[in-house]
Amino acid sequence: MEHTEDSARIELLKIQNNRKPEQVISLVREPNAGGLHTEGLTKLFNVQEIWIDTRNIADALNEYARVLSFLMETMSQSEDLALPYGFQDEFTFDGVRYSLKSEGPYRVLRRVPETGQMVYDK
Repeated sequence: MEHTEDSARIELLKIQNNRKPEQVISLVREPNAGGLHTEGLTKLFNVQEIWIDTRNIADALNEYARVLSFLMETMSQSEDLALPYGFQDEFTFDGVRYSLKSEGPYRVLRRVPETGQMVYDK
């Protein structure tokens, strides 16, 4: 875990593309921001960085790392095929529905609640 004193930015983990190990992104927490975000997607694939809307970082870290790894691999495959990459506003991964909608400079990643489940927004 990398911590920078000036900005209180904390790099929680790095996510590496299984098929192309040179492609690495970071998952970063900025304590005053109330969530996590990626760094490196714009540089690698010229797409928006992803903001993860979560309050419980410990529970969400493993789940969202796997989702981000999946997304990065789809971006890489698109690049290999010389196809433009486009985010889907909603998708399913491992049986769980997620939304990934553009909000300001980020795409915000959230779980889509199942019927009857409460939603907690920022």
